[in-house]
Amino acid sequence: MGHLFIKLTIIITVGLLLFIPVNNFVKQSHDYNINHAMLAFKKDPYPVDIINLGASHSMYAYYFKPTGLSHLDLALPAQTIQYDFKLLKEYGKHLKPGGIVIVSISQITFANFETKHLGNYYNVLDRTEIEPFSLIDYYSYLYLPGTNSGSFNSALSGKLKNFKWNSHQPWANNGKNYSERKYEKVEAQYREAVESNNIERNVQQLREIVDYCSEKGYRVILTMEPVHESYQEYFNEEVMNRLVFQYLKALKLDVPFLNYMGDQRFVNNKDYFIDPDHLNREGRKMFSWIVYKDLKKLGYL
Repeated sequence: MGHLFIKLTIIITVGLLLFIPVNNFVKQSHDYNINHAMLAFKKDPYPVDIINLGASHSMYAYYFKPTGLSHLDLALPAQTIQYDFKLLKEYGKHLKPGGIVIVSISQITFANFETKHLGNYYNVLDRTEIEPFSLIDYYSYLYLPGTNSGSFNSALSGKLKNFKWNSHQPWANNGKNYSERKYEKVEAQYREAVESNNIERNVQQLREIVDYCSEKGYRVILTMEPVHESYQEYFNEEVMNRLVFQYLKALKLDVPFLNYMGDQRFVNNKDYFIDPDHLNREGRKMFSWIVYKDLKKLGYL
């Protein structure tokens, strides 16, 4: 019996020694800490002039600090419009009177319904707002993320992104390979949304966000961020009409819509992009100044 106990102790000890670095690896990864700006704001909030909602296109698009505006980025990768609304209700109280809410509209806005990264919201939203909520998932994500295969795979993918096959690099074939993969993914998501009647729910959620902003005295604006020309080849006018614009038109929202998707200042310049549909640091700075000036023209600033 004593020998068995010793063996079990050794096995458990070795397992823990192997698990600890794996757990730390995940906890230190970019994807695991993607909500760090929100967490910092939650710990030390301050009045803000402008908030942006949306998915990764929005998250990588706005940096208003050089303009003198105080800004809170509430966008996260693959964020559904339902979680846009949850975050707005949680953090909108920090907007200054007459503050601006940028609602980013992307190719997935009306097709995206399932939240695949619930862990992103565990520390930034009240747990009653997280659906579905599991206490076991909650604590394991916060303290033992190495046990979560999705978190581990994301962390590992981040480290290995420079070792992708040449054909899978973001700018392979001038970005067309990447854009084609994104197009196929979005089309599949859109077909599923149509079959599941999720599009109408997302459209209604956008109306509720706009109405909520009106009730609270926030000034709301819809935007669409720039993409590279290789991306536009797949997400052309016909495709965007089907995915997005037909639904926006039917809503008849009385708010400005600034569509920069085909902006000639960006569309054929890879120097402003991380990949064909996400701006880099330089692109973000330039784009934010453009939006700032257009907001002034609209009388929002």
